[in-house]
This record gives sequence, C-alpha cells and structure tokens, in this order.
Amino acid sequence: MALLDNIPGWKVFSAGLGLAALALVGYFAWVWFVKGPDDLKELQNQAVVHALDQIAENYTKKVREEGEQRVVVMPVRNDTSNGQIREMLISRLNKIEGVKADVPRSPTLEERAGSLIKSLLKEEENQLDPNTVFEEAAEADEVISVGVDKLWSGADSGICTLDVIRVVRADSLKREASVLPMERIKGLSGSARPGDEPDESGPGFGTALLGFLWRLLVVLAATAIMPFLSWPAAKAAFRADSNAMNAGLLFGLTALDLLVLFALVAFEFSTTVVVCAVLLLPVALIWNLRMLNFIEER
Repeated sequence: MALLDNIPGWKVFSAGLGLAALALVGYFAWVWFVKGPDDLKELQNQAVVHALDQIAENYTKKVREEGEQRVVVMPVRNDTSNGQIREMLISRLNKIEGVKADVPRSPTLEERAGSLIKSLLKEEENQLDPNTVFEEAAEADEVISVGVDKLWSGADSGICTLDVIRVVRADSLKREASVLPMERIKGLSGSARPGDEPDESGPGFGTALLGFLWRLLVVLAATAIMPFLSWPAAKAAFRADSNAMNAGLLFGLTALDLLVLFALVAFEFSTTVVVCAVLLLPVALIWNLRMLNFIEER
C-alpha cells in the first residue's frame, strides 16, 4: 500500500472507488429494502390499474353519499406479485379525497375478517357475525378483500380479473355490519382495451443509441468545462489557504457533474443510470483534482 500511495492520483482514485462502491451498495439497499415490489409486467400493471380504477369509483360515490371512509385493506388472495397489487390498491384508494386506506392495524380484525371471508368463499353455513370483525377497530368503516381470479398478459394485451368482497358498516347509530355480494372486476390493457393500444412508433435501437450518445457527450463536456467555470471560486479558495474549502470545491464540482447526468434523464433512477454514475464518479474526481491543481499553478 505504501508503494501505491506514491503513485500520483492514487489516493484520489482509491477514494473515488470507495465512494462508488458505497453508492452502489446504497442503490441495491434501496432496491431490496426500501423500494416497493415491481413484479408485474407492463401490460399486467396497466390491466391492474384499470381494475383498481373501477373499484375506486365505488368509493368516490360512497364518499359523496356518506362522507369520509376509513378502509382496511386485507392481503390480496392468490396474489403472485409479491404484494404489489395490495400496495397499488392502497395507493389508489388514498388518492380519493375523503378515503383513508391502510393495512389492518388490529390482529383481531385481520383474523376475524380473514375467517369470515374464507367461510364465504367456501359457502359454509356457520359464518362469523360481521359485527365481530369491528369489535376492536371501531374507527374502521369498511374492510375490503380482493382476490386475483386471472392475471395475464400477451404480446399486445393484458387482463386482470379481481373478485372483491366488502364488509361494510351501515351509516347509522348502530353501525351494523354486513357483507356485500362478491363483485367481479375486469381490467384490460393494450389492444384488449379500446384507446389503450401500445404505441408501435416508439424509439427504435438507433434512436435509443443516439439519445445515449448525445447525453454521454453532454456529461463529458460538462465535466471538462465545469472546473474552468469555477476559476474565480477556485482562486478565492486557494488564496484562503483552507483545506476544507479546497475539499468542498473538489467534491462540489464532482457533485455537479453527477447532477448533470441525472438531470439529463429527468432524475429517473435505473440500473443503467446508476452504473453510469458509479463509473463517472472516480473519473470526475481525478479530472477535477487535476484541473484545480492546474488553476492553482496559474
């Protein structure tokens, strides 16, 4: 390591590699532990959205008639999307003004609602009283349970069929609960849904490659020019003879280089953009250090 430390620029390069590795680890930590599930194919996702929009229409009408609604969303039955459909349903309901949707916060509510729904699906004679579902969740107005009957997508179309069971409480003083008849909702996408056909005139390989190349040239040009644009600030930092200011200038320039990269893709995080940022980081650090040394000598 002592020999490596004598190589010009090695310390900056190794620091850049360390920062790049940390950025890469942070990205994968965000994907694995923070970002929600994203298992649905594009046409499946569009079909699910179409179905959820139809479910949301019922709640929009109910809010107009009865006021604010607190809805408990049960786990989606027969769901193979790693919980994505449930998250989409909660998000869609919460976009309706007057609806507050959430997962069950009471274990008793979830257990009793689950038992009631299973007995309904099996058409058992001895079924749980719907009123007992809300005994420890008096603030809830409704429990909704969604089951996936069909989720499919082909080359140009998709379909999502959902079976919806709702346990609702009456808008009265007694607040008696009842179970609405199961409703089957069908969502379509692509050519199966009029007005939602896929755009066949999208960018081809040549257009995508051209877009990548011009963005690459802009990022490299910005990285090359940025130190010269900071010449007055660099001179002021050098006159102050402050290591903190010098380091702040170096990392500030590098951060601006990365900002240009993400700005060119409208700050949309993807694996390609993150990998490009990781590769750019050590290059920008070394270039900015060299240029700041050049400015200082002048």
